[in-house]
Amino acid sequence: MAVANTKSAMVTARDATPNTLTTYGGIVKTVGGTIATLAADDDGSVYRMCRLSSSARILAIRTTHGTMTSGTDWDFGAYQTAANGGAVVDKDALVDGADLSTARLTPTALPFQAGASYGKYLWEILGLSSDPLREYDLCWTANTVGSAATDVTTYVDYLA
Repeated sequence: MAVANTKSAMVTARDATPNTLTTYGGIVKTVGGTIATLAADDDGSVYRMCRLSSSARILAIRTTHGTMTSGTDWDFGAYQTAANGGAVVDKDALVDGADLSTARLTPTALPFQAGASYGKYLWEILGLSSDPLREYDLCWTANTVGSAATDVTTYVDYLA
């Protein structure tokens, strides 16, 4: 075994002459919301949690919620805002198939649908070729909603 002295891409870019680092950094902001699910909600229900600019770099998604009996398949992704028609863009772009059947009483980070999405712009995560300069609603889609009423709170940490 050997002692390693490895640089991240950011440090390598900062060490380059000229400095090749693109703007990456800033103040971490958080946006979020709380919704109430009902025992009578059907599979396919959409819960709009917060709104975020396409130019935001997403760092973390955290949630708390009560027990949702059989709520075993929830996706977190992007929908157009009401002003842009409200249609789904990519319902599982951020989290795919989360099991919300067991309560999370403290904010718990959820894994990104694709680990390589961490720190990317929202528009990149959505597979767009350029930034459309618009806002999107970040939403839970309940593929298997479960059968219990509870509150769901979700926070998204991002760089603006």
